[in-house]
Amino acid sequence: MHILENYSLKTLNTFEIDAQARYFVEVQTAQMACEALDFALQENLSIFVLGGGSNILLSDAGFDGLVIQNKIKDLRLKIQDGIIKVGAGENWDDVAALAVESNLQGIECLSGVPGTAGGAVVQNIGAYGQTVGDRVVKVEGLRIKDGKKEVFDAAACEFEYRSSHFKKNPGKFIVTSLELELNSGAAPFIAYQDLQRRFEGQKPTLAEARKAVIEIRASKGYVIMPGYECYKTAGSFFKNPVVSREKFQDLRFKIKDVDNWFWEMPGSRVKVAAAKLLQEAGFPKGYQAGRVGISPKHSLSLVNLDEAKASEVRALADMIKTNVFGKFGINLKEEVLFVGEFD
Repeated sequence: MHILENYSLKTLNTFEIDAQARYFVEVQTAQMACEALDFALQENLSIFVLGGGSNILLSDAGFDGLVIQNKIKDLRLKIQDGIIKVGAGENWDDVAALAVESNLQGIECLSGVPGTAGGAVVQNIGAYGQTVGDRVVKVEGLRIKDGKKEVFDAAACEFEYRSSHFKKNPGKFIVTSLELELNSGAAPFIAYQDLQRRFEGQKPTLAEARKAVIEIRASKGYVIMPGYECYKTAGSFFKNPVVSREKFQDLRFKIKDVDNWFWEMPGSRVKVAAAKLLQEAGFPKGYQAGRVGISPKHSLSLVNLDEAKASEVRALADMIKTNVFGKFGINLKEEVLFVGEFD
């Protein structure tokens, strides 16, 4: 195990914020992770576990502790049971690709999502009607306070919209592996409107659905893969808010657009497209504020346009939240995780 000091994290976060870690280490096994935890305990250091760096905003001040980059890899199939065992450091899209190649349905709509498998579980990633939490049967991890192994079933993971037990308890666990249960031979899940239009009257294969999902994500600037135009962004910066029926009626009075910007939810609640709220509050695609702005392809994607600092990204996010609350009375919640000290 090789621990580095004053290590730049610029190339390890998709915003490309030029932040430094006081200490940095890359781990390829659970044993290496335990050794890293021992070092942090001896030096009384704070710990941040880094995956693909695709859903975080690093502080300009960096991280005054130990950053552990999770590179634990293990990608195995139990075809007869429809189970994929995954090391937390695997690239998530490699997991989705293997599932599709193995004719296993359940995560094809999560193709092209950047980051690691461990990050996917922590964030409970979701797209086009599928979420990873719906497929998790087991997660293994290490308690950061003592390095002890802990096993979580799906219920213990406490999955909810863009969240999990691990996200709600930051700095307490390192996810080392997970198991997903998928459906062998089932048809792809085609519920998203753009997918339905693309495959109207057809019966697409899993591979065709995966290809279409990646193309749709790329059209929004959300694919960080070779051969695709991409931006310095963490993807969707804000969560789609879920509001009461009464609040929704108020929104319909203020937003005259008949486009599909809301979704009915159980319990007389409605999920609202945060992107629509941003547009209506004066933050359209392509909006710029100095060295930061909004992607020309998707309103929810805040972007670093030119060597911006994290404080500039945060200032734009705060301005958006203030304006959206002032116009609609809705307090947007960040999907992105803030790492380090912010004013």
